[in-house]
Amino acid sequence: MAKATRDVCRIGDAWVLHATGDFDVNDFNLVREQFTHQRVTLDGDVITVWPRLRETA
Repeated sequence: MAKATRDVCRIGDAWVLHATGDFDVNDFNLVREQFTHQRVTLDGDVITVWPRLRETA
């Protein structure tokens, strides 16, 4: 069974992608390539793009 992204939502400043099955490393790397300056994590059927850290003066 092919998986697909079920939904994308924003929680605070983070983007959260939910899949119909587990994401794989290729999915994770594709998202990381689009958000090169942000932390991206993979947890089974969820990929999270975390907000950039704000610099303090």
